Amino acid sequence: MRLCIFETGLTPEPCRDRFGMYPEMVEAWLGPGLPEARFSYVSVVGGEDLPDVQAFDGYLITGSRHGVYENLPWMRKLRAFLLSARESRVPVFGICFGHQIMAAAYGADVRKSAKGWAIGAQSYDYDADYRLTGNASLFFHQDQVETVPEDARVIGGNAFCPIGALAYDFPALSVQYHPEFGKDYVAELATLYGGDRIPREAADAALESLATAEVDNAAVARKVAQFFRDNV
Repeated sequence: MRLCIFETGLTPEPCRDRFGMYPEMVEAWLGPGLPEARFSYVSVVGGEDLPDVQAFDGYLITGSRHGVYENLPWMRKLRAFLLSARESRVPVFGICFGHQIMAAAYGADVRKSAKGWAIGAQSYDYDADYRLTGNASLFFHQDQVETVPEDARVIGGNAFCPIGALAYDFPALSVQYHPEFGKDYVAELATLYGGDRIPREAADAALESLATAEVDNAAVARKVAQFFRDNV
């Protein structure tokens, strides 16, 4: 199985030596649950050309500090690619920004939420037919999907982010949270940006939530692995 990870954001420079780049995190998270897969990376945010949609068996889209409403040239190319993937029924899985740009490409409204930041550990309520995990997940976002895209159904969310996970009628699946992040990386981000990009009280609350949360990213990996097996 040939999977390609689209890099749409860059790990903050102070974190790179310890944690690596986002495609590496995604592969390290999903790879153990999908040993038959071979991963390639394309840095969309870095200006690398997108492949022909049929060049790989499936695609994954990372998180990003960017918002889809910035409508940068590389985002417009990615939206067009996602429409081609839908037409060709090539499976796509999106994380955070990936969740958002997929929703935007497929007709939804995405914007910076007036509710502010979601950082740290939170839990989602899931559709009984598509429960991704019974534990908390890790969050770092301010933008949200505000309307349900065409040909999609909400399979997870909470009061803060009602449209937190989407499954489409074609082979596409996405989540607002970060199953590829570990607690230590989210803690690093909260510490790095707390009192600057992020209000200090939000960063402190995130660190407190991480101290006690039970997170099972491997459970999400198993579901996503099965998603690709079912659709490749």
